Amino acid sequence: MLRALSIRNVVLIESLDLSFEHGFCVFTGETGAGKSILLDALCLVLGQRGEQNLIRKNAEQASVFAEFEYDDLLNELFEEQGLPKGEIIALRRVLQTNGRSKAFINDEPVTVQTLKMLGDQLLNIHGQQDHLFELSRQRVLLDQTIDEVIKKNVEEAWKRFQEAQISLETFEKNMFAHEQQRAFIRMQLEDLTKLRPLEEEETLLLQKRQEIVGFAKIADTVAACLQGMTYPKDLAGEIAQHQQALTKANVGLEAVEEAAKSLDRAYVEVKETQLILKDLLEQHQAHADELQHYDQRYSELHAISKKYNIAGDDLHKVWQELQKQSQGLDDPEYERGQLQKQLAQTKQEYVEVAQALTKARKVAAKNLEENVHKELPDLFLPHARFQINLSELPEPQWGAYGTEQVIFEVCMNPGQNFAPLHKTASGGEMARLMLALKVVTASQQNVSTLIFDEIDHGVSGQVALAIGKRLKRLGDCGQVMAITHSAQVAAQAHHHLVVSKQQGTSSTLTNVHVLSENERIQEIARMLSGQEVNEAARMAALELMKES
Repeated sequence: MLRALSIRNVVLIESLDLSFEHGFCVFTGETGAGKSILLDALCLVLGQRGEQNLIRKNAEQASVFAEFEYDDLLNELFEEQGLPKGEIIALRRVLQTNGRSKAFINDEPVTVQTLKMLGDQLLNIHGQQDHLFELSRQRVLLDQTIDEVIKKNVEEAWKRFQEAQISLETFEKNMFAHEQQRAFIRMQLEDLTKLRPLEEEETLLLQKRQEIVGFAKIADTVAACLQGMTYPKDLAGEIAQHQQALTKANVGLEAVEEAAKSLDRAYVEVKETQLILKDLLEQHQAHADELQHYDQRYSELHAISKKYNIAGDDLHKVWQELQKQSQGLDDPEYERGQLQKQLAQTKQEYVEVAQALTKARKVAAKNLEENVHKELPDLFLPHARFQINLSELPEPQWGAYGTEQVIFEVCMNPGQNFAPLHKTASGGEMARLMLALKVVTASQQNVSTLIFDEIDHGVSGQVALAIGKRLKRLGDCGQVMAITHSAQVAAQAHHHLVVSKQQGTSSTLTNVHVLSENERIQEIARMLSGQEVNEAARMAALELMKES
């Protein structure tokens, strides 16, 4: 919903700040007062093309600010564009005399195209550029009454169908490249089968090699230590001899006995040390033989890793994957057959869910047609007809939204053929038919603000009253604004603003004033009688407002 609009230096508007509420709001005023300028300003801030003639004379730039309430339906667009979210959406557009234009959403600079994408979802202006004249919008409107699961199934099935089609086309287009690829895979598989790499073998080899190399650094010290303890005399043997001599010579002295015991302990420690050192040297000799094996294996792994640019620890995983692919290496027809089978399967799945969507669309179309036809007599269009044509598309035009095109068609007079809505000229009768369509689909449309520009043009009396009542119905479930010259339409409004023009000696300015209840009576009376407002016109205006 549009909450506020601020306009600076746009044509005849120097400075204007307006606030809006939920419901049906009308803008009235004499011809030429500047009502269309409000629409131009709104179009500018919603991303439409900005013309230089919109900038007020002698001003350096024109700017428009609009504030809308945030709706969760906009989440996807905001996330795609990386826009900041809040309770409100602030749009700003600046048009400069040098031809440059700036656009902002919530104070973040954006492209005009992004501004337009958001604007299309926030507000819809009825006229020649009405969104419902676009075929894609007609499909979206019809599909809003269809189960989301059905539509999602079609989108997902179409994606799988497309992927299968692209895979087969790529295969056919690159047959020679495929043959080269198969030859390369065969060579890889042959080399890896000879190598038979283990899982993360490179890391394991490096760890073992590091252990051996680490011990090699102290092997010389261990050998020298062992040699010093065994050559030219065995240190343990000498300690044993001295211990035995002290034991024999002891004549009961406690100190001699303690010394003999100490030598006995020393003998045990030295003997164990000699055994440990000897075992270490034997292991080193065995590891030296292993090191040669590890180095050779590492060289083999490294050579294959470098040849195919594959990390050493990934060789085992690649080998396993290539073994799984080996069935089709020597048979391109096998691969083609698999791709064709996948394409046929995904196409069948897509056709089935698309048919379900078509069936749902037929039901939704019938309901929409019936509801629109109920509105037409009260809008004095007893002979008008509306129908929805589900035109089957050729296969190349199938898509994520099904296998048919949704086309709204109208027939305004007896004896005429139905014609597509987007090819039908705008006019008073067409405007009323579009109003009927909007009344019926108001609760389904994501756009919360609708604007009608002189939809009552050329009509009066009961027709204008019927239009006003339907605009009021639209306002009951959203926000509707209308620029009107009809007193019958204006009397139905929840809010009434009058646009006036002030002529000065050197400039002309447009102003907008929110009317009080008494001022509304006076304005509607003016619309009924012209410039001369008499008591009869005021009474008629009051009666219209009471009826509304």
